[in-house]
Amino acid sequence: MAEKGHGGGQLSGQWAAVVRAYCELMDEVIPHLSPAEQSLYHRLFRLSHVTQQAFTQCRYEELARQCGLSVSTVRRAVKGLRAKQLIKTMWESKSGTTFVVELVSTWARRPGWLARSRENSPALRAVRPPIYDAFAPEDRALFVTCKQHLSPGRLHELTEQAVEWLTERAGGDPEAFADELLGDKVDELILCEVFGLERQEQYKQHFAHLCVN
Repeated sequence: MAEKGHGGGQLSGQWAAVVRAYCELMDEVIPHLSPAEQSLYHRLFRLSHVTQQAFTQCRYEELARQCGLSVSTVRRAVKGLRAKQLIKTMWESKSGTTFVVELVSTWARRPGWLARSRENSPALRAVRPPIYDAFAPEDRALFVTCKQHLSPGRLHELTEQAVEWLTERAGGDPEAFADELLGDKVDELILCEVFGLERQEQYKQHFAHLCVN
């Protein structure tokens, strides 16, 4: 009985550490990640720290299936998480990639992208105004309203289309274009979805940079 009680207490302590790490993840990290990075980091956390390990080994294709993302989007998300020092990767040709999943609590100091206030985070500050700011006021209002009312699933589909389109133009390299360009392409797809042909033609020139190699 004593051994069972001790084992139960040990298991409880292990799960308490996992819950603390997950709450830290949700409160400190997730607000600063893109949707694809969020999905991937959640999955890698599940495959590593929830099983009492700091790493996991998986193929990109399997991660894409588990996260509901394309392989190209997963590769971009991996790039983003590496840049934020949230993961480290090691390539293993036969068994997949080893992902070391970092926790914020283990860092000696907070990185620059992880500001205390989300509103003041340099990582979230727009480099330039969105393209739709150049639309006529009534068209801008309509565009923003339609964009805000897109379902998460539809927005995800449009983002996947944008990633695939930009990846193809980049010679098959999903890491060759900036996130800002990806956002512009998503907005262009939304424009085509919610505006008629006449309105689309009116603002077509604002997206001309997407077709320049």
